[in-house]
This record gives sequence, C-alpha cells and structure tokens, in this order.
Amino acid sequence: MKFVHLIGLALGLFGAAFGAALPPGNWYEPVHAALQRAIDRRAGDPDAYAVFDFDNTIPIGDGEQVSLGYVIDNLLFAFSPDEAPAIFLDGVPDPDRPIEPGHPTATTRNVVLDCADLHRELLALAARQPLAEVRKTDAFAAFAAKVRYLRKRISRTFGDAFGYPWNKRFYCRMTPAQYRATMHAALDEAFADGRFIRGIWRTPASRPGRAGCVELPMLRGFCIPQEVKDLIRTLQKSGVDVYIVSGSFLDAIVPSVDGRYGVDIPEANVFAIHMKTDAQGRLAGWADERFPFPWASSKPDVIRKHIAARYHGKGPMLVAGDAAGDYAMLTSFADMDVGLVFDTRPKPDTPLGKLISSVRAGTADKRFLVQGRDETAPGLRKSSESIIAPFTIFGAPPRP
Repeated sequence: MKFVHLIGLALGLFGAAFGAALPPGNWYEPVHAALQRAIDRRAGDPDAYAVFDFDNTIPIGDGEQVSLGYVIDNLLFAFSPDEAPAIFLDGVPDPDRPIEPGHPTATTRNVVLDCADLHRELLALAARQPLAEVRKTDAFAAFAAKVRYLRKRISRTFGDAFGYPWNKRFYCRMTPAQYRATMHAALDEAFADGRFIRGIWRTPASRPGRAGCVELPMLRGFCIPQEVKDLIRTLQKSGVDVYIVSGSFLDAIVPSVDGRYGVDIPEANVFAIHMKTDAQGRLAGWADERFPFPWASSKPDVIRKHIAARYHGKGPMLVAGDAAGDYAMLTSFADMDVGLVFDTRPKPDTPLGKLISSVRAGTADKRFLVQGRDETAPGLRKSSESIIAPFTIFGAPPRP
C-alpha cells in the first residue's frame, strides 16, 4: 500500500507525461483534450476513480430493452400466460387506473390480460408453424406493442421508483444465470445487426383487445462506440478504477461489460438494481432491499457510501451520464475533474437540458463537457450535438 501511494505521489508531481494516451477517434476535440488532461493529471493517483451511468452512456441503446425485444421475438418468457396476471398486478397501486392520459381503457389490468391472451395464442401458433411465420401475424404485432407499452407506461404512471424494479417482472421465473445467458444471446444478435433504431410500436386495428389499440416509442439495437471502449481502457491503464452506477438491472449490465463486447468492468464495480429470488432461486419480480437502489437522486449517496469510502471519501475524478437521472451525480461532487454528458437531446427546460445549453454557450462550469453521437452510424461524432435516428414504425398505421 505504501509503495502504491509513493507511485501516486510521484505521478502527482510529474504526472502530465504518465497518463495513457486516449485515441482521438471521433471525439469532439474539446472533449478529447479535456479528458486527456484529466487522465494525465490523475494517472496513478490511488484515490482516482471514474463513475459511469450505463444505458445510453456506455452503449448507444438500452440493454434491458434489447433483452426484452429478444424475449418477445422468441417467446422466451419463463412464466405461463396463466401466471401473468398474478405476476404483473401484484403491488400495482391502482390496477384499474388508466396508464395513459386520454385512453381510459388502457389500465394495467386490461393491458396485462391482453398480453396474457395474446401470449397464449402465440404459443399455440408456434406449436404448429415456424416462429418466423408467427412474427408476421397481427397477434404478434399486438403482443410486441402491448408488452413494450406496459413496460414503459407503468413507470410514467406510478413513478420510476416503483416502475424501475417492477419492469424486471418480464423475467420472472428465470434464474439469474438463465437471464444472463438470454442477455448474452440478445447482445450477440444486436452487435451482429449493428443498427440502432428508435421504434414506434403500434397495435393493429384488428387486435384492440380490452385495452384498445396502443402505441409507444422504444429503443431497439445496442452498440458500444469504440471511443467509449477506448476511454474506459485508457482510464484503467492509467490506474483509474472504473465503476458503473445505474438504475438498470444488475444482471442486464454485467453480461454487457464482461469483456466480450470490448468493455471489461468487474461485477464488484457495478452498482445497479438487484432483484429478489424465490425459494427455487428464480427472479421474483421485486427489488432486493438488501442492496443499494442507485436511481436518480440516490446515485450520489450510493457513490459516497459504497465507492468513495474506498478512496478516503474523495469524489470521482470523472462522472459520465446522459439522462435526467444522472444530473444529481454529475453535479454533486466539488472535487470532480470532469462531468461528461452524452447528448441524448433532453428537454431544454430540464436541469440536464439547461446544463447542456450552458456548456454550449460557454457559461457553465468548465468541468462539464458535452459529447455528440450519430445514432444512424451508430457512434460518436466530432461535435457536441447528436444526430438522432429517425423513427421506424412497427405493427400498424397510426391509431385514429
């Protein structure tokens, strides 16, 4: 330990030449230069560590949405249609409250029952014909739309603190190992495809069900830009420990950063939502309160209690995020060197939107950086502004 601290002291005195070089790639040049200065300044510092959000920060895309799409496409739900109502309605504050304004029939109960009926129908079809043919049916289009609709609208109706753990119920009855294997299969498919899509899923008019026809936007596809891989490796080569603090599902993140896809972060360095398991060791659909809940305003507390304590109470040298839920951890540490924001076009009147605007106007704290991406490539671009992928329609024309 003394030797490590002596090395850290030496690098602190002469450190400008010792940080590993960050390849320029498609970084926006002011961002690249600032990152390199920070790496050179902190290289070898035993108290230096970096914290990244996960979805849409390390990758372009959302890991859980990729895994859900894979499970939908392959009908890999581990529960039966008959079990679905008990799984999805348990604990919902008001199952008969509409989960979309102006759409009174779209209650949690009605959408869950529609999904169960469609799932039952699709399993029967899949027993008689190839899955590729099943996917062409209106029943499948309705199912794909309503499952995604349910996942997103629950959080918007009852809040993320309830919705983030709740939406892991789509993986109930899988063991963590089974889910991680499913995640790997979904990621393999996504990386092979190479695209990132902003989709709109719509219910065909022929299959309204109890809830009626619904539609919603959701992401599809997943890639990790080479520049982000380079940044994480450069930090690690320079002696900076890298952590993930995310409101996503731990078992979705860990397979994504186990080295297989170009990012290698130890599981012990990942702070995310843990799910309870039942007596058979299967995912049970509830957050495990024994573990920290790193969501939005609680992220800085998780960092202070579970990470900074390992580094003499010091804050992270780098915090990286992309969304409103990352604003608190981006702005909570006075000793942070760099706050890196990946531009996902947040609403301009939100705190994160205002921060991005102030960075571009040159009025923000100089520690904050904004990096643009091209979702159509997909990858980074040499700008602070992102190119957003156009919407692709799945399932049906717009509802009346």
